[in-house]
Amino acid sequence: MPTVPAAALPDRWFRTTPDSALLPRPRLLARSLIDVADLDDRIRAYERLTGTPADLRMPIPDFGGLELAAVGNMLLIASARPFTPIQRRTAYSVIVPSLDGALRRLDQAGGTVLEPTESILPGSRARVRFPDGAIAELVEHRPNPGERPRPPEPRDTTADTGVRLLLRKEVSRSVFASLVRLYETVLGTDCDSLVHLDVPGAIELGTVGNLLLVGTDEPGSTRTAHVRLALVTATPRDVPGTRPAGDRLVRLEDGSVAEVWDSAIGLRAAHTHPGRTTGGTDAP
Repeated sequence: MPTVPAAALPDRWFRTTPDSALLPRPRLLARSLIDVADLDDRIRAYERLTGTPADLRMPIPDFGGLELAAVGNMLLIASARPFTPIQRRTAYSVIVPSLDGALRRLDQAGGTVLEPTESILPGSRARVRFPDGAIAELVEHRPNPGERPRPPEPRDTTADTGVRLLLRKEVSRSVFASLVRLYETVLGTDCDSLVHLDVPGAIELGTVGNLLLVGTDEPGSTRTAHVRLALVTATPRDVPGTRPAGDRLVRLEDGSVAEVWDSAIGLRAAHTHPGRTTGGTDAP
């Protein structure tokens, strides 16, 4: 077990769940790569949006000024130096109960290990490619000597908004069912909901943990093809801290675009509670 250098443990280092073995299932996180100077503002913005306080923050100044924070299903990866190409191509961060178990599921599904298991400050990690081509960093958290769970601290930015932020992936309807099964396998969890929308062109929706799969007839050619976030709310026309960006699209405070869905259509997503890094490592 690596020992966290004293320089990496200022007062703001905390994890609500230092031992990810306690998680009921993997925690899939969206990734936002930012300058370390912007981290506090981004934390507050996502707290206002989701109504949930940050439950993980890990400053690691010994490695290029890296600092990580998680708010709901968003991982903010802040650095004082430029991000590497592989960091920018990585679509997901996944905190897993067991890295060995996650790698066995990946092998079962036909995925590929790009960077093998290594020990890091939070525990251990590996970078992988899922069979659909998406790159993910899998991270197993284990407590450091003397570390205790620290519950998140509600602030005036965390009043309940009723907004759930999910990761969004648009796929062809022809492979929608197979992608649902793929993510059930690699995430080790069952599909939470399936919705068919009988609209022009028809749309299939499915949630697997924190991932929303959107099946369309022409993925890649729609205006939402590259939208990587989704917001599920009972008030889709009035999402706090956002600006309209088109039909069912909003722009968040940090400039990201998200698709908005009315929770009345039946989408569900279970809430889960809660990385030494080198140039290519950005573990949560």
